[in-house]
Amino acid sequence: MTIFPFLVIAASHCFGMNEILEKDSSTIIITLQNASDKLSKIDSVFIIFDRYDLRGAGVVKKVFYPDTENQISIGLPKGKYFVNIYCLGLYNKEGFDRIVSAKPNKKHKIFLRLQASALYKQGLPGIPLEHFDPSHLAIMEQRTTSR
Repeated sequence: MTIFPFLVIAASHCFGMNEILEKDSSTIIITLQNASDKLSKIDSVFIIFDRYDLRGAGVVKKVFYPDTENQISIGLPKGKYFVNIYCLGLYNKEGFDRIVSAKPNKKHKIFLRLQASALYKQGLPGIPLEHFDPSHLAIMEQRTTSR
């Protein structure tokens, strides 16, 4: 009989917290546009959100998988953030840094344009020859010191 009131109080507390978080939260929509590759699907993206005022490092640090339109939606508390976006998979050399202001009950859109990717095909890449000359190393140079 005494457990029932505690369950009711706990349930009402959980529902109340969800409403508070929804009031102060913002949605960040990141769109990755790769028209040069006929809008092919992007495999995965590693995203790090850090607070702008340096109070929290790595508020969100996670690998996201974009939907069919190459979009990622992330819910954040209100505030200003540094955003580091690193593409994984086929676009692994792409990285972006942005500053985002998340305002309550607003959607902030980030549009990122990706460069054309090139798949590796055997025999096609040309690696330039590197000429190594040990006489130009820093340890081979004689230093003249004047005292």
